Amino acid sequence: MVSLVRSAQLDDATAIARVHVATWRSAYRGLLPDEFLASLSQSHYEERWRRSLQDNQARVYVAEHAEGVVGFASGGRERAGESGYAGELYAIYVLEEAQGHGHGRRLVQAVVSGLREMGLADMIVWVLRDNSLARGFYERLGGAYVRSQPISIGSAQLEEVSYGWKSLDDLRY
Repeated sequence: MVSLVRSAQLDDATAIARVHVATWRSAYRGLLPDEFLASLSQSHYEERWRRSLQDNQARVYVAEHAEGVVGFASGGRERAGESGYAGELYAIYVLEEAQGHGHGRRLVQAVVSGLREMGLADMIVWVLRDNSLARGFYERLGGAYVRSQPISIGSAQLEEVSYGWKSLDDLRY
């Protein structure tokens, strides 16, 4: 499965929203309430991604192959004031059927390039504590555990953990 990773354009908002909803429903099955996952609206996320792509605050990338967009990632300046990190990987999602083909690694590489263009030299990412697949992915990339904190998603009270890279050069692709 050969893919191309490129900067997202405004007309990618529909495809990004489709991937966003599908990946939340698969990645968070059993972690978030079924009724919450069923309530996710592609049109809501399409509008959200359209605004994000227009305001240019985040760097957004898509992975695509012959059948279309199979994943996306976004990143930019760290948003929560986490000490010691100026860059953040905001989101990365790859369709379940497209995982294991290098799309995620290539998307992270694209975000890292974008962070460097912004003059940022380090990065943090937040992930649900019980999302073992994602945690393994960040650990294989060389991420070091930073800390955990509670998070509310819908009616669920969860724990999220952060992984950090003190230097973008420390990422292992």
